[in-house]
Amino acid sequence: MSDDFAQFQEAFFEEAAEHLATVEEGLLALEQHPDDLDLLGKIFRSAHSIKGTSGMFGFNAVAQFTHKMETLLDRLRNGQSRVTPQIADLLLKATDCLKTMIDAAKTGSPADEETAQRLTAELAAASALGGQPPAQVTPKAATGSSFPSTAASLSAPLPLTPHPSRSYNIAWTPPAWLFQRGLDPLQTIKELESLGTLSEVQVDVSKLPDLVAMDPETCYLSWTMKLETAKGRQVIEAVFEFVREESVLVISEDVRGKGLGVRGEEVPDSREASDTPHALRLTPDGSGGAPKPLGEILVETGVVSRETLDHALAQQKRVGEILIEQHAVTPQQIEQALQKQKQQDSVAQLKKTDTASIRVDTDKIDKLINLVGELVITQSMLSDLGSRFEMRQMPVLLERMAQLERNTREIQERVMGIRMLPIGTAFSRFPRLVRDLSAKAGKKIQLVLSGEETELDKTVIEAIGDPLTHLVRNSADHGLEPPEERLDNNKPELGTIRLNAFHEGGNICITVEDDGRGLNRERILAKAVKQGLIAENEKVPDDQIWPLIFKPGFSTAEKVTDVSGRGVGMDVVKRNIEGLGGTVTIKTALGKGSTFTLRLPLTLAIIEGMTVRVGTETYIVPLLSIVESIQPKTDAIKTVVGKGELINVRGAYLSIVRLYEVFSLQPEYTEPTKAILLILETEGEQVAVMVDEILGQQQVVIKSMEDNFRKIDGVAGATILSDGTVGFILDVRGVVEIARRAAPVAV
Repeated sequence: MSDDFAQFQEAFFEEAAEHLATVEEGLLALEQHPDDLDLLGKIFRSAHSIKGTSGMFGFNAVAQFTHKMETLLDRLRNGQSRVTPQIADLLLKATDCLKTMIDAAKTGSPADEETAQRLTAELAAASALGGQPPAQVTPKAATGSSFPSTAASLSAPLPLTPHPSRSYNIAWTPPAWLFQRGLDPLQTIKELESLGTLSEVQVDVSKLPDLVAMDPETCYLSWTMKLETAKGRQVIEAVFEFVREESVLVISEDVRGKGLGVRGEEVPDSREASDTPHALRLTPDGSGGAPKPLGEILVETGVVSRETLDHALAQQKRVGEILIEQHAVTPQQIEQALQKQKQQDSVAQLKKTDTASIRVDTDKIDKLINLVGELVITQSMLSDLGSRFEMRQMPVLLERMAQLERNTREIQERVMGIRMLPIGTAFSRFPRLVRDLSAKAGKKIQLVLSGEETELDKTVIEAIGDPLTHLVRNSADHGLEPPEERLDNNKPELGTIRLNAFHEGGNICITVEDDGRGLNRERILAKAVKQGLIAENEKVPDDQIWPLIFKPGFSTAEKVTDVSGRGVGMDVVKRNIEGLGGTVTIKTALGKGSTFTLRLPLTLAIIEGMTVRVGTETYIVPLLSIVESIQPKTDAIKTVVGKGELINVRGAYLSIVRLYEVFSLQPEYTEPTKAILLILETEGEQVAVMVDEILGQQQVVIKSMEDNFRKIDGVAGATILSDGTVGFILDVRGVVEIARRAAPVAV
């Protein structure tokens, strides 16, 4: 597949995801408004678009499955059937299946054939019954399935049985106009190489005319080659998609047999075509000079004939055949291993080609271009001023510099804005999630979304999906009570989960709120005592009790469900949010509900930081981690055996971490009373980090240490300071861990 075709295909996957989101969102709304024909029309158009484009790209199984959905939607749209909860549920299940089929086409992972067959039959039955809910359909046996299981199969006509690795001989004579259209035959050969192992690549130059008669825009060459691959024949033919017209293409599986041309005509064996006196040996990249196989040398030197060599090659056995003969493995085990190899190959190919992309409003691009134009004008004015500068022009210079600063800052904001997406894209998954959880738990739940238009960096949006999912699932499964319990407590039968997003103080806050039971303080305390997290009679304030639910394995659920209750979700929430440089806090009231607040930076590329000095080194401390800064008095510092230095901060004793000891530096102060203590919070724990001086607060652009140097414990990244030097951004959790290990690191 050419790079251009892959680019178009990637665009198809992006558009398909958007259409699927429209279908799912529309079906959820259709449950509430079954007579909304405009909504039905919108869903139908999205399904129709998926069918059309998937067929165009050769994903026939996707197209056929979508056609079944489209048929049922058409009957609903034309009033021949009515939308019932059962029909909406069937269409939602079909949408899920369609997602997995498209994902399989994209990633090369196996599709769920059984589910696809069952839903196809149910969709057909629902259409035939005029929208009546169909009976459960037993899927056909896997043998003879019409649903292929891999991306290659999805792109092929049905039915298609997956094959283990095969050997193909390919003979290709391109059309004479190949070069005139700017097509490069070596690109085609490289694509074949990406499908497997390409060998015996030979170019036939026998049709090359004399130099004086040669037209440089005419292709006189033809190629023969051998390809070992697990891909199907259709995948190989797809490589020649854009050069097939007027080409003579022969693809045959057996070197000894006759192959069929792409038009179905019988053609001579490819080996015969390659066995010409003018054959020139090339590597796939056309560099030439690769060593010849032993058999070729023996044929050329006349030791053996071509027929003898072909016969000998046919006797070669593959490792799987040898192992089966030795009874070391079964044929089924070999088949499973080949399938696994095929999947790994597909995933590896996908990783090579998969690139993240983002759609940007053209209005944003236009504004950015205008700003760049203003920057160029400012730069021109400064250059002109610099060439004839006199001291009396100092005010003009300062004005130009201020203009440059304004331009730079505005461009920075605009560029960062390009990566900003509405958080509604992350919220869009939850209506379906809550609907399914509601049905599974037998509860009546409504989801209220607000602040969907709030914009957030694309990377952050992608990263918060899982933490939000854990919180919503937990609220639905454990937070909200069953209907009868709510009625007994004088609550409405319908429970409510609210998802809200808003900006606050240069950060974004996302709240997950429910009107359920609230956290049970006594139960959490009992569990904490049982796990040894706190002493039995220890007095612990509420703000230290609630974070205990984020401890790994900590759960107060009375029963474990397939949704939650094992204590493995909330610790992931906290770890992921803190990994993004954010925090999570809890407010709860027994019997009234709980609110989880996630506070996140707007972007991962730039952070607000506090610049501090230790000796001659400068460090950046993320502002979100700083609680306060103090200069302690002598009597506030205590040394406790087994716990080291502690400082009393309004009755709470915090460990003191000397940053110069963590990074083996020479400080200006070694006495805490002369230095500054930053009270930092990480994973619900507060520590006092000792530095020499606070230099100020500023925005810093994060540079990856791993990409530019290597990973260093206790350092989250680096940045270029205003004086051109490099400053390290502290990983607060890492610094605390280093201090506890008493094993300083050098930076």
